[in-house]
Amino acid sequence: MDITTIGGIIAALILFAIGDILEGGNPAGLIHISSIIIVVPTSLSAAAVATKQKYVAAAYKELKIVFGNPQLNPEETLEQIIKIAEKARKEGILAIESDIGNIDDPFFRKGLQMLVDGLEPEVIRERMELEIGEIEEYYEGAAKYWITAGETTPVFGLVGAVMGLILALKRLENPVEMAAGIAGAFTATVTGIVSSYLLFGPWGHKMKAKAKDIIKTREMILEGIIGIALSKNPKMLREQLMIYTGKSEAKEA
Repeated sequence: MDITTIGGIIAALILFAIGDILEGGNPAGLIHISSIIIVVPTSLSAAAVATKQKYVAAAYKELKIVFGNPQLNPEETLEQIIKIAEKARKEGILAIESDIGNIDDPFFRKGLQMLVDGLEPEVIRERMELEIGEIEEYYEGAAKYWITAGETTPVFGLVGAVMGLILALKRLENPVEMAAGIAGAFTATVTGIVSSYLLFGPWGHKMKAKAKDIIKTREMILEGIIGIALSKNPKMLREQLMIYTGKSEAKEA
């Protein structure tokens, strides 16, 4: 669970409610079903129009990394790489074939299999970089959907407010109903802004940020496999790959 996502949303909503209460308002009055229907589904639909179909599906599927954390352990992956590098240097590349089945990461397994199959380092790099590019594009497209939705919701909030005002002005003969209609109209604006800056936009940006961690781990695996192919000294290889774990950055800080 990512406490910054869940906790941030909850804290913001609570603070909105407290502020409204201090001003003499009722937070429940900001929840307007028709405004939500006008703003939220239409914004998500508009974002779908601007996004490739496969990335729309990915956007919802990958929400799990926004509210949770990707199953990444770069330090453990680094140790696996070094262990395999040491074995390959002592016993030869073919000796590591028995270790492939013990690797959980399919990207890592595929790279090692290409190495055992005798592919040249340049060919391995080209194929693995292509796959990394596809992964990067996948998450970029998924995140862009939410960012587009976040950019769209304030506009649909304005549309909802205008629609509500049009209906309210048709009740000039009944000032009480007209006032209630105007108040309801502006809830659409609130819904649009909150959905944009508290939900959809932040979801997209956090998805992009976490995707970078996934990509960085893939890049470490790639460089590790190329290092094994070139029979690099495991100690030197460890130092080279340490930057991908963030440890070197922590030391510099």
